[in-house]
Amino acid sequence: MAKIKIFCPACQRELQCDERQRGHRVKCPHCKTRVSVPQIFPLRPARRSWRNKKYISLAAGIFLLAGVAAAWLFFPQPVRVHWPDRRPVGVLFLASNYHSSATNPCGWFNEPGLDFIGAGGVERFRAALREYTDRSLAILKRTGAQGVIVWDLEGEQFPHKTSFIGDPRTLDRLAPEMAAAADEFFARMREAGLRVGVTIRPQQLTFDEFGLPHQTFALDLEKVLLEKIDYARKRWGATLFYVDSNSGFWRPDELWQLRRVAAARPDVLLIPEHHGAPYAAFSAPYVSLRKNAAPTAGQWTRKIFPSSFQALDISDCADDWAEITAARSDGDLLLFRAWVWSPECDLLETFAHEQK
Repeated sequence: MAKIKIFCPACQRELQCDERQRGHRVKCPHCKTRVSVPQIFPLRPARRSWRNKKYISLAAGIFLLAGVAAAWLFFPQPVRVHWPDRRPVGVLFLASNYHSSATNPCGWFNEPGLDFIGAGGVERFRAALREYTDRSLAILKRTGAQGVIVWDLEGEQFPHKTSFIGDPRTLDRLAPEMAAAADEFFARMREAGLRVGVTIRPQQLTFDEFGLPHQTFALDLEKVLLEKIDYARKRWGATLFYVDSNSGFWRPDELWQLRRVAAARPDVLLIPEHHGAPYAAFSAPYVSLRKNAAPTAGQWTRKIFPSSFQALDISDCADDWAEITAARSDGDLLLFRAWVWSPECDLLETFAHEQK
């Protein structure tokens, strides 16, 4: 017969009694006090119904399908990036929102005192851009760069998060002075043997009733990006594209849409700002060394995508020459500021002499 454990209220010791003694009084063998046995009934374990098993099986099936879907989505078959040229790429910032003014609303060349408005404004801008181009070309040549990406071709008239427009088709509306000079600017870069590129965004630029631009969500980002890429390719021969303000893993469908963009235009290099390991299959993910990001891709990423590499921004990081050298040896593409000579340029110039 089952035993019941109770405690004596007098001596606080444990004692056992038969289950049949429930509701009766028993004598404590230690202190001889008579103790009442509670009249309780044992709880029987609930039997699992077939419905519970059914729900468990259903939940397991759902998790399994979700896992398979995630594996298919985030780890698709590699689209190998074919970009054998790993020489550095210069970055040009032509403007700053912090230096815009009434006479220089786009903040061109970080000089609010410049006047590009009214009569002669376009010619003054063209002259300033030519001087900027001369200086940048000299730096790009000394550092052995393969190309250059213009981060803010449309200027920076509007504050963050609209400052980088990422749509070269809007030049006529947002920056008519650049629209008149852009063809000559890019032609000079290409005549110097450089690849050229611009910033694009996966959002659709729209204007409200006051004429202010807004970056709006685009469901078909593949179509949006291809239209921007094709415009820059046709007009300037652009092949380098920094994809600004993409969603990364926060938008699961972005991965396969960007893969389709890369597959449709295999002659261009996509450099997405936000990314995860699967992005290495079809692009050169952007990494900033000054933000303490990993200078080289993880070994497991390189094993999955043997030809993968990163676009490593080394601006303001000349002191990290050892990490920069290691990243270069691993095949990463080095990005640097190309409108002003900096300590990073000294390091790149050394690399360029080593290659000769």
